[in-house]
Amino acid sequence: MHNKNLGSTWKNFAYELRSFFNEWVNGVKADSFEKLSDLIITDQIKRKVAQEVKDHFIDDWSKLNSPDDLVEKLDDYNTLRSKRPHKEWHYDKQNSLKDDSAFTTNGNKKLYGITHNERGEPKCFHCSNFGHIARNCSIPKSVLTCREGNETGLKIINCVAKETNHASEESLSVRLVGENSDDSNSFLKKAKINNCDNVQALIDTGSSCCLLKISVAQKLKLKFERAAHKIYGFGNQKMPALTPIGRIKADIEVDNVKAENISIYVDPDDAQSVDLIIGRIWLDLPHIAYTKIGERVHSILSD
Repeated sequence: MHNKNLGSTWKNFAYELRSFFNEWVNGVKADSFEKLSDLIITDQIKRKVAQEVKDHFIDDWSKLNSPDDLVEKLDDYNTLRSKRPHKEWHYDKQNSLKDDSAFTTNGNKKLYGITHNERGEPKCFHCSNFGHIARNCSIPKSVLTCREGNETGLKIINCVAKETNHASEESLSVRLVGENSDDSNSFLKKAKINNCDNVQALIDTGSSCCLLKISVAQKLKLKFERAAHKIYGFGNQKMPALTPIGRIKADIEVDNVKAENISIYVDPDDAQSVDLIIGRIWLDLPHIAYTKIGERVHSILSD
């Protein structure tokens, strides 16, 4: 459920809801009232299903968009369970049900595909220790690397590294761009979007894309299109950290270093503290280089 951001106007909230709804409808190809009705009814049924049953259908759960197909599978599942002989149940430390008869006789015992030790404690597939599962593991998970752009950190499905934003090649010359960093953060810069001044930007070498607050996009009257991508954070490729409201193409300039027609994702104001996050789609362009000398970030333009 999408919630209204604190400090956001109701007009912005309505716009975000409409954008999310249209993206969802287009994504599931609900091109008729009947299909849309089926999706809404299916969603209401799914909300009433126990997590244990959802886990049983985990491979097909997102594909079950017809209420008839869904209830048929649920009824079949309940019928199958009712025919199973009664078995002794007990609770483990995390209050999860375990079926004693489901264990095998070897040292590593299995319950519904999850490996346990002889005391029935689950095995963590991240650290290989017993007593907890991977999602509750306290050991930091390794950072995943994008298959397309070979980037770490902020990720997008169908990596934006596949997009090209090459400026025209001219005679080679290199100049050091002037410093205007905020004293408290050497990665903060004043940027221009389509030659409009006073946009607070953060140079983020860990981000593969550029992100802009929706309030800034509206203030600059930037027209954006629907974004089909979802943005992911460190180490989690299953649960999106952010669903962009839209995407624009605009020029970004920092200290007279300019790149044209950059893809920028528009997100809710509460998703980031600065107006603009400048990622590698801008930083890694052939005519742009950057380095940190002391406490200052220096950009170098080669054009």
